[in-house]
Amino acid sequence: MSGKRMADSDADGGIEGIPAKKARNLSIHTVQKWITENEKELATTTWLSYEPLGRDNVAALKCTICALYEEKLISTRNFNRAFIDGCTNLRSSAFKEHASSSMHQKAMVLYKKSKCVPITEYAPIAKALSTLDASTEVRVTRKFEIAYAICKEGFAFTKMSALCELQEKHGVDLGSGYKNNIACTEFVHYIGMGLRMELVAKLAKAKFFSIQADGSTDAGRIDDELFLVLFLDPHSEDGVVHDKFLTVRRPKHCNADGLYRCFERGLAFVGINDWRTKLVGFGCDGTSVNIAPGGVRGFLEESVPWVVIFWCYAHRVELALKDAFKDTLLSTVDEMLLRLYYLYEKSPKKCRELDDVISALKSYLEPREFPEKGGNIPLRACGTRWVSHKVVAISRFLERYGAYIAHLITLTEDPAVKSTDKQKLKGYILQWRDAKMVLGCALFHDVLSPAAALCKVLQNDELCIVSAVEAILRCTKAIEKVKTTMFENLPTVSKVLGRMKHGTSHMYQDVELSRYNEAVTFLQNKKNEYTDSAVASLKERIQDQHTTLLSDVLLILATQGWGKSDYVELSEQAVERLTIMFIQPLEKAGAVAALFREEWIDMVEYGKLYLNLTSWFTCIKWTSGAHVF
Repeated sequence: MSGKRMADSDADGGIEGIPAKKARNLSIHTVQKWITENEKELATTTWLSYEPLGRDNVAALKCTICALYEEKLISTRNFNRAFIDGCTNLRSSAFKEHASSSMHQKAMVLYKKSKCVPITEYAPIAKALSTLDASTEVRVTRKFEIAYAICKEGFAFTKMSALCELQEKHGVDLGSGYKNNIACTEFVHYIGMGLRMELVAKLAKAKFFSIQADGSTDAGRIDDELFLVLFLDPHSEDGVVHDKFLTVRRPKHCNADGLYRCFERGLAFVGINDWRTKLVGFGCDGTSVNIAPGGVRGFLEESVPWVVIFWCYAHRVELALKDAFKDTLLSTVDEMLLRLYYLYEKSPKKCRELDDVISALKSYLEPREFPEKGGNIPLRACGTRWVSHKVVAISRFLERYGAYIAHLITLTEDPAVKSTDKQKLKGYILQWRDAKMVLGCALFHDVLSPAAALCKVLQNDELCIVSAVEAILRCTKAIEKVKTTMFENLPTVSKVLGRMKHGTSHMYQDVELSRYNEAVTFLQNKKNEYTDSAVASLKERIQDQHTTLLSDVLLILATQGWGKSDYVELSEQAVERLTIMFIQPLEKAGAVAALFREEWIDMVEYGKLYLNLTSWFTCIKWTSGAHVF
């Protein structure tokens, strides 16, 4: 094409001799007519919009729903931004093709879920179920139940076909189809949707709730944030606080802002939009990104000033004891237990040899020297329940001490063991035969046992704040009792000393202990230091910024004190402080704060007259204020 011909083409909008194609004009009136005519078939009023061009014309067609859920649609097959940015193909066929695309259909499902539209209106399985006859419905229900059991027990979805086959062998009629892992995925998906919708409906009726959050990593080592919700159903008669899984979301960033935005998105995803008027508590771990003033706590207190931030008391107890016994004899004991555990963990040969040694020892040691109960292999002394693991591992070590030392000695004489390993084992034997290790284990068992019992109470699903505080007080008193008890009279120390043979040497389970007198003197002098440090660390860790709040709650819930002469006056002050703190959510829930004092006094008087206050009765409802809670 010549330069002149190209110039003519550019100037005229077409090629010489061929008229230029006119741009298509689409009026706003026509688009509005399309929206009305296609509403029944395509629900166009919900999503079809336009970008105006002047007063009367349209520049582009848009889909508001696809734009709203763009982030969730990017991974969809055949993803297209045309109707998100604005489609310039101004023909009716363009928006009809978009309406039939998988991308738009997924966006519409997400939109209907957010609006709590009945599942039968958009889910193919749900639509099919709504039209089933009785016998077919029973067969499909059985498949749903199998899928639920697979998910509940943590089985792989690929087990669906095998379990269906097993059921059919037992004479269960499951019909045809929907018996593979893909069907199982669909079943579980809709079971989850149903459970979530049921939970959201209950939360809509609840006056208040608390959220618990914790982080975890998935199979791809990517951080996810899990959320649980605690609430009381005001229409139930059992007064039980429910603890339910809410959702799991992936934070964009694991800093304070990222976790807080993840929390907001999680609540929005399940359809809880009024959380700022109902949230009263937020539970998380004790990391600075959560509980520091500039962390998630700061963001929450800015939005919800009355919110109570709390984190696991059992974890606080474990951290307190780690602080208390840092760089003490317990660190040496802990290292010994860990080395002993790994010595046997992956060696079946050593485990068999240990069993033979134990059988030989039992034949000539007295029962009081070598108890029959318990297993043989050393236990792991650390884990998620650190205190309990430590106490159990120490118990096993003391019960099987003679067998462990005897087996280590045989290993040093085994030609199959490397010389370098033999030298290590000889070093272990020399160190672990010191009486300080055996008696130190006994002392720490006595000091840590009350804390282990406390952690078990704090990890109980039925825990309430009154029982938690009582357990903490029991623990501190038990540790303080160790301080006032003579070293040789402590339970575990006394038991170990009773199994020893004393003479020219000190034998424990046929092992001669070295430096016995030095060990006893050392531990007698250190006992009070260890107990003081443990109690001080516990008190420091358990102290909370909400100490006054917790004291007020305890004063109200501990019904044993209702009969005391000064109780009414003290409890009135507690009720007043709690009312002031939570006045905004209380008023939003319909409470009349001016009536609280009178109602509280009436309930206390009723309790003293008609209830057994020696047992906790924490689920009493106020007669005239019950609708609030």
